[in-house]
Amino acid sequence: MNLSDVALLFLRVGAVSFGGGSSVLAELQHELVDQRSAMTQQQFLTAYALGQATPGPGILFLVPMGFYAAGAPGAAVALIAFLVPPLLLQVIVASQWERLSRSPWIRALDRTLIPVSVGLIAASLHALGVPLLGDPRALTGIIAAALIVALFRPTPAFIVLGAGLLGVLGVL
Repeated sequence: MNLSDVALLFLRVGAVSFGGGSSVLAELQHELVDQRSAMTQQQFLTAYALGQATPGPGILFLVPMGFYAAGAPGAAVALIAFLVPPLLLQVIVASQWERLSRSPWIRALDRTLIPVSVGLIAASLHALGVPLLGDPRALTGIIAAALIVALFRPTPAFIVLGAGLLGVLGVL
């Protein structure tokens, strides 16, 4: 991909990223893996894992995705392009909030965006989860984690640390 393609793709997904960056993972996977072959499915999953493992904002997965698509310049372009639409929207809405907050249209839009966000996040979960269903070790880990959570209700950090330890040991 060239830099203008990266910029246009990440501008577009940034504009519809209601619910956070993870809400557009399905679209990014469709575009970067299925349509443009800018990266493999494994590279996509690795990029997401790297972004989530890195301390900081939850959208850092965009950096390795941009890097796989167009090298180091692509990493910077992807991150900046993704951030521009929500930043502009926030500036515009914040400057007009006093006037807009009383509008029934804004209240209706707010109520409408919640199910849209849930749907986008569910599509992303599907895009990330389906490749794992073919791996018996991953499926076993998912089922074991779900059972532990259902039975003992531990802090999520224990589940993450336990899965990480099992991964380091080569069990998962």
